[in-house]
Amino acid sequence: MRPGMKLLYGLMALALLLSVVLILNALGLIRFEAEEFQMAKNYALNLLEYNLELASEFKVPKTDLRVNLNYRRLKDQINNAGTPEELYHIILTEMKRFEQIIREQADINLANSLSQAILNDPRLGYLTESAEVTINFLADSTTIVGGEFLHQMTVDRILSYKVPSGLSLQTLTIVVDVSGNRPTTRIKEPLMAQDPLQHMQNQYMFLEQEFNNLRSLSGYGEMLGPGLIISLMDADGEIYDQNQIIHDVDVQQVVHYLYAGGARGISVGERRLTATSSIRCVGGPILINYQPVPVKPLVIKAVGDPEAMLEVVQPLLDSYVRERSLRVQVETVSELRLPGQPLR
Repeated sequence: MRPGMKLLYGLMALALLLSVVLILNALGLIRFEAEEFQMAKNYALNLLEYNLELASEFKVPKTDLRVNLNYRRLKDQINNAGTPEELYHIILTEMKRFEQIIREQADINLANSLSQAILNDPRLGYLTESAEVTINFLADSTTIVGGEFLHQMTVDRILSYKVPSGLSLQTLTIVVDVSGNRPTTRIKEPLMAQDPLQHMQNQYMFLEQEFNNLRSLSGYGEMLGPGLIISLMDADGEIYDQNQIIHDVDVQQVVHYLYAGGARGISVGERRLTATSSIRCVGGPILINYQPVPVKPLVIKAVGDPEAMLEVVQPLLDSYVRERSLRVQVETVSELRLPGQPLR
């Protein structure tokens, strides 16, 4: 799990705990001592810093004047708060407003960058009448409607923009006006106001793509991408030592090392691993998700950066061969398919 996600989950859990404590305190059911008050203040400050990191993820510089001024104002409010109720109010209102400011600034920066890209198009001088360019940023694709006059270089530049996941759905219409002495651009009103039906269709497409992405990442949907295929086999010839046999703990170790190397998804014996998967040995066969899998060989597939995963897992595989005479084969593939684990 990425460090940023761990921080987010930790802050969410702390927020829930803090909310319960503050509500109980407001009802007079507990006394809010100085230690708990300091904990609440520390949480508020940590949440403020998290939102500032969020600005960087949204490609808003921390030095941005609007963001910086609101950050400093909110930090002063937290430090000057004298009661738990004040902190509670700041977290529920001012902190939310600060996050909204960051998102608004990210929208503004994105719109300005794309407007400038179009304004710098070398073919703009040949445009004889005003035109519109609509850019749709969906969960995993970017499309351009209109803008046939644009140079391919500008089109490629627009399509290369990567919108942060927190701003995944953006539909931007840029009007190019050539009625004056020189071309100008302006941002048209949001799509929600222009065409509510199209806006809802775009939202549906985005949510559908996000749902499929989440199913894939959680292990319940198919995953495609480059990766590794690792085949584990018992030692060759007569087996005199249990150490020369593949055990469940060996599979667990390989899986853990692959995840440490950045694997996005893993299957063992064509059974996809999820957050609740088990890898265990009962009597003889190795069970994945409580189902036996073939072990001659036992095949582990992982989607991710092959080089990064191999760098982490290779020493472990080498030790299997060197110390236990196990047989190991590793294959790097450019296109690998992992099945989705069926929902029960």
